[in-house]
Amino acid sequence: MDETDTTKITENTFAKICGLCEEQKSKYCCPKCGILYCSLGCYKSDKHLECSENFYRDWVNEELSSQNVDEESKRKMIEILKKMQNESNDNVDDLENDDHIDSDDYDEEDLHDRIKNLDINDADAIWSALTEDEKNEFEALISQGDVGSILPQWEPWWTKRTKSKLVTEVCDDELDKNVDTCPQLKNVQKLTSLTKIAPSTTVKFNIINILSSYAFIMRYFNGEIDPVEAIVHLLSICGNLESNANYDDPAIALEAVAQKCLQNELVQTDKRSTEVMKHDTYLILQGPNDDKKSFYCKAALSHLFEIFTDAKSALKHTKIAETKKKTEFSKKFPEQKIYHLPKLDVGKVKMSMKKIEYYLSFLESYSMEL
Repeated sequence: MDETDTTKITENTFAKICGLCEEQKSKYCCPKCGILYCSLGCYKSDKHLECSENFYRDWVNEELSSQNVDEESKRKMIEILKKMQNESNDNVDDLENDDHIDSDDYDEEDLHDRIKNLDINDADAIWSALTEDEKNEFEALISQGDVGSILPQWEPWWTKRTKSKLVTEVCDDELDKNVDTCPQLKNVQKLTSLTKIAPSTTVKFNIINILSSYAFIMRYFNGEIDPVEAIVHLLSICGNLESNANYDDPAIALEAVAQKCLQNELVQTDKRSTEVMKHDTYLILQGPNDDKKSFYCKAALSHLFEIFTDAKSALKHTKIAETKKKTEFSKKFPEQKIYHLPKLDVGKVKMSMKKIEYYLSFLESYSMEL
């Protein structure tokens, strides 16, 4: 395969038509609905009005909200429960208009006040603070599998990109903000300082296989990662880490992940989600700007290394968790995240971590230009 053919494959692999105007080449991906679009005009068009309005509303809320992790988790829990409470209140309003019913009977303590001082990690404490109606509705929500439709949609950090501007200071400020939202880079030595042997030509494509797997898993779990669960799922779709598969070009590296996602027993997804994954991979490869093209690649691999590290640590505590005393909440909603999954091999985890470190060293010495 000559250089011209490789370039064509690369362009065709990542180039997608705008899903809104259906004319121009897409440049962005909506973090909420996953549709690909070409411009701000299309993003704000009538076809996409609901998402664009929600974006600006969420942006304001994000600016006002605390950056504390526990507070953020608490807010998400409150949003789920408040939606259930609002649905109940719609029915209560009709009854309160009846002269034979005392409205004070429905004047319950505000949900936020009931749980604001509780430990968000203590499921039993939260469960005990709910009314019977709220508990029943929560159980119904879980059984119907509708929780995902209520939780705020996670916006991937790699979707932010700074264009070249005449005013360098403004551009730098924007870039700093984008970089601050990324996972912290892992410090590694340059590959050229570790060995004089030239890396294989397949290394770049193998990295793409890993990056696309990472991008898919991050969206699949809406940005909230349980280390063991995430790694089990990632290894099931990442041929390079799971079976040391090597890839000859980016199209095959990407499509391999897409096909594993669609044929996987663990993963429930559709073709549209795999197209979003391909576009996400393209965005990661582009970096925050043209001068830092490899930055997002390094950030993604660094984060993945951290997830592997946490998974290895979590495996040591599995037996302790198995003997944990069952409480009211855990009896109703048993923690199956680890126990229903295929066993995660510690040796595979360690091997993957070494491979990721090698790829990070590669990125310190070589670019990802295809």
